[in-house]
Amino acid sequence: MVALQHVPPSEQIFKCYLPLKYFGFTLIDYFSSRFPYLTTPQWEFFIREGKITVNGKTAQPDLILKEHDHIITHMGKRQEPPANRQLCILYEDSDMRIFNKAAPIPVHPSGRFYKNSMTEILKEVYPGETPMPTQRLDASTTGALLFAKNKKSAAYFAEEFSNRRMYKEYLALVDGVPPESHFFTDSSIGKIRGNKWGAGSETKSPKEAKTEFLKLNSHNGKTILKAIPHTGRTNQIRIHLADIGFPISNDPVYGNGTEEPATEMGLHAHILRFSFRNEQFNIVAPPPDHFQNFGINF
Repeated sequence: MVALQHVPPSEQIFKCYLPLKYFGFTLIDYFSSRFPYLTTPQWEFFIREGKITVNGKTAQPDLILKEHDHIITHMGKRQEPPANRQLCILYEDSDMRIFNKAAPIPVHPSGRFYKNSMTEILKEVYPGETPMPTQRLDASTTGALLFAKNKKSAAYFAEEFSNRRMYKEYLALVDGVPPESHFFTDSSIGKIRGNKWGAGSETKSPKEAKTEFLKLNSHNGKTILKAIPHTGRTNQIRIHLADIGFPISNDPVYGNGTEEPATEMGLHAHILRFSFRNEQFNIVAPPPDHFQNFGINF
């Protein structure tokens, strides 16, 4: 296993423009909803202490947020968790750079992670560039991750992902042995509590979700599946597998894992296939070691 790397404690300053879905929220409700790793009273303390500004000015918790609001949050100096900072480039040209993302490491600074995030590492490695990730992968999910190098390619890939024209294929290492070799799940996905998502009609504002699975091989009570998401809901593959009784191995949120984020969670973005500049790309990201010993040639 690769040794995880610490970074020295650092002053953590987060900057963003208000996302569309939070237009009309109060400042305190925005932070409580989007960043539930702190409690509402803790966020209120940061706001009243002037650690959070909106458009360069301190604000009250009941401020109504609007389009184009620029929010800066000063979280102070903190020691963040260690991460796997290795960069493995699968493909690169003048418009994009595709990595085989390691774990644990988030794509963006989030929660307790700041310098130990893909975007911050790329700022260090490629000074002068603005990292533009085009997709989401959880901190504990490994595999193919595409960064655009310019605004034109970023806009193109954003539209391709939004319109589901980017083919994505995952490998899922699960606990148990599903009886079928090829099956689908289509339980809707929505919020269940806090920042956690779940499946079924009892969730809050459920949305359509469909995932296709093919069984590749089983060994010692575990199975490797090919997982093809036909929709793009948050944590879709993890939620669907937990919902049918075959949770992702070492998943600390939806399965039996205890470490968050997990270093060896069983979800890997294996193939990314797309069309760009009248070319066809088929990017294959080799899976990490804990996907081996199943007699499968990846």
